[in-house]
Amino acid sequence: MTPHPLTDRPIAEVPLAVVDVETTGLSPERGDRVIEVAVLRAEPGVDPRLFGSLVDPGRPIDPSASAVNGIRASDLVGKPRFVELIDGLSQQLEGAVLVAHNAAFDLSFLKAEFALVGRRFPDLPIVDTLLLARERFRFPSNRLVSVASALGVKPSGAHRAAADVLTTHGILLRMIDALAERGVRTVGELQVAQGVGPGGFAPTLTEPLATAVREHRAITIVYRSSGRPAMRRVVEPIGTRGPYLIAYCRLRKAERTFRIDRIEAAYWP
Repeated sequence: MTPHPLTDRPIAEVPLAVVDVETTGLSPERGDRVIEVAVLRAEPGVDPRLFGSLVDPGRPIDPSASAVNGIRASDLVGKPRFVELIDGLSQQLEGAVLVAHNAAFDLSFLKAEFALVGRRFPDLPIVDTLLLARERFRFPSNRLVSVASALGVKPSGAHRAAADVLTTHGILLRMIDALAERGVRTVGELQVAQGVGPGGFAPTLTEPLATAVREHRAITIVYRSSGRPAMRRVVEPIGTRGPYLIAYCRLRKAERTFRIDRIEAAYWP
């Protein structure tokens, strides 16, 4: 795969597109949609430009999602559909490094929304502040507001897209300064630091895990959590989202998210 042209550029010298979405639920594969989108474009020598809007999803909001983001169905009456925002959104993203806190979640929804209107989501380098927090820092919690507090960034709000992109941008700037002291300066080096290199954000599934995901069959995985010994779990795959496997875990009796690159082995139960 040919490296992206921005890979070898210093992160401080490239355009950034910091993105966040709020949604009707957790799974675009199950029909959930975007109800708010925001992109903060920040580039050297230019004032940051914020693009954001509530979005009419054309479907109900899951009560659990509404409880988190505070967005009600009545707030979306008369708001634009995603297709009406896609050109402005694309302009914000063009030629930039995409930044998000839990990029796999935001990307899964953005790619689904683009596909629904017959458009392909642009191929951009991705920097994930959540992955950087997990891999290169030791915060008590890696939630957005907790990371912001630990780095001395005043949160602009919580669980609303426009506020979250401002907070994420502030977090990234602090992380860039801290990692530069460790010799991490380019876009590609930052991607390697987060555990997902410039060759791709979504690791390739190997067999038999690929078959288990495709056919939604239960499979045993040997999974290594950060800082913990590897453990066997029987899971029922739901799908993938960026570098993550989404599956029902029989051990925890709940839906769980697993980093694909931390699955050391997979075999049929």
